[in-house]
Amino acid sequence: MKVIELKDVKKSYGKQEILHGINLDVEEGSIHGLVGRNGCGKTTLIKCITGIYEQDQGQILICGEEVFENPKVKAKVGYVADSNQYFDGYHIDEMIEFYKQMYPTFEEKAFKDYNQSIGLDVSKRIRELSKGQAMSLAAMLNLSIHPQVMIMDEPMSGLDVIVQKQIKDFIVNEVDMNGMSVFISSHDLKDLESFCDSASMMKEGKILYHGTMDQMKERFTKLQVVFGEARSEIFKELPGVITYSNLGSVYTVVLEGYGQPISEALKQAGAIVVEEIPLSLEEVFVYSNR
Repeated sequence: MKVIELKDVKKSYGKQEILHGINLDVEEGSIHGLVGRNGCGKTTLIKCITGIYEQDQGQILICGEEVFENPKVKAKVGYVADSNQYFDGYHIDEMIEFYKQMYPTFEEKAFKDYNQSIGLDVSKRIRELSKGQAMSLAAMLNLSIHPQVMIMDEPMSGLDVIVQKQIKDFIVNEVDMNGMSVFISSHDLKDLESFCDSASMMKEGKILYHGTMDQMKERFTKLQVVFGEARSEIFKELPGVITYSNLGSVYTVVLEGYGQPISEALKQAGAIVVEEIPLSLEEVFVYSNR
């Protein structure tokens, strides 16, 4: 079942179109990552998905219903913004009471359990929190409503490594225990690679690729090739070569698409060793933006 569906979504600020016909979907109980350079439209897209902004064209559905100005749908959604989303003058314990009033599903015990690991002083005002503490608070409050859908914009920003691990564990536990679906953006591609089931790669307001992590990586092939002597001229003639480098007669080459035909061609050209090397999501992102 698809819990988030975007169909030809467009959004402009004045005369400048920011989102150019976005199409994507997120499966129930999955963690879906959104990656892209700063300024590519990620935050605008997230604010459309949460119903903060109304799209100019297209359709955005959460659990099969339109999002914008739909309180019934918004009650099912947790949202962690990329900056402090709360009232600066409020104390944390006042925010807990606010969430209890706003969300019938809010579970104070769950918040206390989360905070036992994080260790925030609930008597503090929001303005007294560091960026990382404010992000931790937002994550804990929203996880404690047990949402069907969690939307998170750079939630790991400002968190130290230990707290990042704790927040990720909280999210995965909520997915496993309650079937929560997650849509998360991040500039840290290593985070997404170890965390997400699927991802979308965004560039200049468009979705370049959309699929599982394995499908994303299959768009490119990375090979290590060993010849008896330097043979750089071969790589200039091969189709689909994006980049190559060498250390003496040992070459590392990145190709677009499936590498088996190229591997065979290299062996026929005298390569002693042709070995495929796993690509990271970060490398896929870099090669996609060349």
